[in-house]
Amino acid sequence: MHVAIIGGGIGGLTTALTLHQLGISCTVYEAARELRPSGTGINLQPYCVRELFRLGLEDRLREAGIPARGLAYYTRRGQYVLTEKLGSEAGFDWPQFHMHRGAFHLMLADEVRRRLGREALRLGHRCVGIERRDGRVTARLHDRATARSVDAVDADILIGADGVNSTVRAHFYPDEKPPHWNRVIMWRGVSEGVKMLDGHTMVVTGTWRQKFVAYQIRKPRAQRRPGEDGLMLNWLCELVAPEDMEFRPEDWDRAGSAEDFAPAFESWVFDWIDVPDVVSRTVGIWEYPQVDRDPLPRWTFGTVALLGDAAHPLTPVGSNGASLAVVDARVLGRELAANPADAQAALKAYEAERRPAMETVLSGNRAGGPEHFMALVEDRAPEGFGDIRDVLGEDELNIARNYREMTGLSTDLVNSVRSLIPPERFVN
Repeated sequence: MHVAIIGGGIGGLTTALTLHQLGISCTVYEAARELRPSGTGINLQPYCVRELFRLGLEDRLREAGIPARGLAYYTRRGQYVLTEKLGSEAGFDWPQFHMHRGAFHLMLADEVRRRLGREALRLGHRCVGIERRDGRVTARLHDRATARSVDAVDADILIGADGVNSTVRAHFYPDEKPPHWNRVIMWRGVSEGVKMLDGHTMVVTGTWRQKFVAYQIRKPRAQRRPGEDGLMLNWLCELVAPEDMEFRPEDWDRAGSAEDFAPAFESWVFDWIDVPDVVSRTVGIWEYPQVDRDPLPRWTFGTVALLGDAAHPLTPVGSNGASLAVVDARVLGRELAANPADAQAALKAYEAERRPAMETVLSGNRAGGPEHFMALVEDRAPEGFGDIRDVLGEDELNIARNYREMTGLSTDLVNSVRSLIPPERFVN
């Protein structure tokens, strides 16, 4: 059995490491010609960290990540609301890490090359189409820079892990509507020389109408100067777009400008953070419209399956996107190892477990995720409050617990599973 993985992002690379751990041959084809430690921050949730530890990445994660201890909420006036515990502090048996996304991506790529060989990750290979014939799958690949054909790859199984604008997904859903945009634009950046609170707490300030989010990350080791601790502040600012603005696919992940959002945050200077100062120190700004896609009726088509954002792109609330792609990879690998003689049945079993779960998460994220209560605070106490319990009921205060239970990621449930793949199936 040989598996072709289209897309060398977090989902695709974790799939490759998982299949190698199970003794299943695979190759990853990535459109980018070079992988660089670019980007901003990422949250790796405990249920994801559990699986990454099982992949032998514990030491590297602890060196590159910052353990998350809490999530603090503030109003748009900077008034403290409450703090939810995270990771080990919340009772999980595994930590939650704040990390530089580029550093995590390169970590996975390095491990794929080291364990599977350098030819297992082929850069500059963009999938432009697939064909299925006689139980085999062929991917047509072009050089991204020249648009010339570079390969036609045959495989027993093909996994489409090629993101929100997936070519593999489009093959099966050619008439799908554009991504759903909730009219929120998010500007992201990382700033040097800024330390916030205890360095282990993430903050959410404001509501979906206007929001500032930040947490500490560590600069990739290759970018640190001698003796530098590498600490940076990952931040994002969100605003609702004007009614006459239209979403365009080419706007995804483009360079942004502080002029487009900073004036709305110029008064957000609090004793625990100075938002205008943070923005002024940024080493770059990226603009993202908050988009997702409606749930699909199918993820698997014979010996082809979708994974990660290609299968279930989510509105980015709840800090779950990348972590859920890691879980996809582990469940997919488990099912292929359990049923190597019938790949189609294995892929159907993967879909049967993951697709309903992701529909639940999508629904919860569209409803505002764990942050929806902040709009209640602003609406009920626009001038501030003395005691948050005069504003929110006890059940409304249990925001993290409610969201975790809704998404099936409660502390007890996560801790009850030591690994999604029985260790006795590990070959490597």
